[in-house]
Amino acid sequence: MVMSCLVLFSTHLLGAIEEGANAVDSPYPLMAWDYADSEQTLTLMSECGINMVAFVPAEMLDACERLGVKAIVFDESVSGESWQKPFDADSSIAGLRELIPRVNGHPAVAGYHLKDEPHPNELAALGRASAVVRELAPGKWPYINLFPICLENYDDYLNNFIEHCKPMYLSYDCYVLPESGGFGAHFWTHLAKYRAKSVETGIPFFNIVLTAAHWAYREVTEVDIRLQTYGSLVYGARGIAYYKFNSRSLPILGAPDLGNFRMGPLDQFGEKTPTWHWLRNTNRQIHNLGPTMLKLRSDDVYHLGDIPEDQHGPSATSLVQGLPDGSWVVGDFTHEDGSRYCMIVNKSLDRSSPCTPEFTEKPVATEYISAFTGERATFPSPYFHLAPGQGVLLRLRWEEGASNQ
Repeated sequence: MVMSCLVLFSTHLLGAIEEGANAVDSPYPLMAWDYADSEQTLTLMSECGINMVAFVPAEMLDACERLGVKAIVFDESVSGESWQKPFDADSSIAGLRELIPRVNGHPAVAGYHLKDEPHPNELAALGRASAVVRELAPGKWPYINLFPICLENYDDYLNNFIEHCKPMYLSYDCYVLPESGGFGAHFWTHLAKYRAKSVETGIPFFNIVLTAAHWAYREVTEVDIRLQTYGSLVYGARGIAYYKFNSRSLPILGAPDLGNFRMGPLDQFGEKTPTWHWLRNTNRQIHNLGPTMLKLRSDDVYHLGDIPEDQHGPSATSLVQGLPDGSWVVGDFTHEDGSRYCMIVNKSLDRSSPCTPEFTEKPVATEYISAFTGERATFPSPYFHLAPGQGVLLRLRWEEGASNQ
């Protein structure tokens, strides 16, 4: 049941626009969590591997279609003129009843932006607006992004959101790159929380990760991008969003100028930065793995070497029992055809390590899906190394009748 729900939801988001779409034909969702109101910006997003944008005005939908980008439509009549004001359900519903009939037939529309980081008291009102989207635009996403785990009674917050809003996806943001250096362990805490809720409810989740320095967050590196994206994949995320793409404040929702936005994929003048090239490389890898990832059910996630607080190491039923020489996170998966996969991610920020997994039950064949070609080939252990932040997806096969088959 969980597997069928996960495939269904993934199909809805990027494939349900076309009748008969399925997870195999749908690309893995990679979202620019930013505003795009020019074809030049959309072009640079698309060339970077982005296939969805979080804030798109209706007049840019034709450009989105030309570039193969799905749009979460933004309109002030629906979302309000300021992020600081409480969500007004009556005003939003009136806006939706005007907006949806006007744009919903456009093939680029994937959903409608309602609210970012709503207060717990706003969830009932957002539920009313979400119901209108489901009524007038079946299969489209009433987009709401949740707070990270920074509220009291967060489990109640998440459960109430699901009860009131009946979301197509769970979406949250968590930024873990402090200027003091390192990589925040709460990254894994958030992923574990949302993975568990996804497994429990059958609702897939998006993780919004950091790609632009601001406030007390540092400029990203290529390793940061790899570890945030592969870290999301290993926990079974069904979409990844990047905050932000432009090194400028949002020109909507009354967002203030934060002063120190910098080194996003596009700089303050709309030009490519090194981050753009790093992100394009990683996005190409995800697009190669995506058709397989969207057909996998997450069975377990565990750490080897350094085990963060509230996480766990391998159990007796884990596919991998050991990985010498390094710090790792491993996800076990089952494909919809019944075959078993695992993803292994090198958590180091500065050191490559040989990827030589010690399996609980030795497979007769171990293959890997190349992130650079998309092809499946025999895994070249013990020569295969993982760069800092890099992951690899393995397909495991045992003899017929083996307990793991």
